[in-house]
Amino acid sequence: MAKGARRGGRVRDKWKDKQWIVVNSPPAFGGNPVNYLPITDVKGAEGRIIENTLWDFYKGEPTQHQTKVYLQIVNIMGNNAKTIFKGHEYAKDFLRSLVRRGSSMVNLVKDYKTSEGYVFRVAIVAFSQRRLNTSKKHEVRLLIDRFLSEKIPRLNVDQFVQESTSGNLSKELLAESKKIGFIRHLGIKKTKLIYSPKIIENQIIQKTEDIVDDEEVIDKNEGLTESGTTETTTENADEEIEKTLETKTEIETETDADEDKTET
Repeated sequence: MAKGARRGGRVRDKWKDKQWIVVNSPPAFGGNPVNYLPITDVKGAEGRIIENTLWDFYKGEPTQHQTKVYLQIVNIMGNNAKTIFKGHEYAKDFLRSLVRRGSSMVNLVKDYKTSEGYVFRVAIVAFSQRRLNTSKKHEVRLLIDRFLSEKIPRLNVDQFVQESTSGNLSKELLAESKKIGFIRHLGIKKTKLIYSPKIIENQIIQKTEDIVDDEEVIDKNEGLTESGTTETTTENADEEIEKTLETKTEIETETDADEDKTET
């Protein structure tokens, strides 16, 4: 028998102690209410990261469910919470659906600064229609880096959020990349806010960065020699996709070999 049952004490309902707050979206998404959240402590709730989809803000096309958007609470006044854009990423199912047999995947991860001083870590992924050699992949990375280095510093934070999440920036990148290769998909698969010029926001960002470590490693074997930067790749999702590409290629090779034997 439990101790509480022997003593005859009542179990305290913790939900009665919670406060419900309205989470408003950042100005880039209109500043409208997007979540209704229970909290126990106001100070403890500051810095919390909330996951939504792009559809939650625009209520538009079903394809908006393919993009996850992360908001971070920076201030709570009364029952209203102010948030900032923490980042976004492709849904894993959508990213896996882009894999095709006989194609190559090109990755690029680099930090870029907006006109207001916000620093975002931007991860680009590109899939080709046919296999690309190493030099062609390197050429694609250089073109992407050159384009973003010129484009992002001219945008403020709200413009960058809208351009990166809506896909407009990806469409411009795709048009540029098709000049040097057969690229069937190119998009910003992930962004992450690294630094904010506002002191309070930056303190909250750095506090959460100490708790949640980003799963990114530096690939020292490949780099952007012209711009002097180093290419970075994400381990978890990219390795799974690379394995899927290799598996599909092996299946395709075995099928071709069987067909050759049948013909002979």
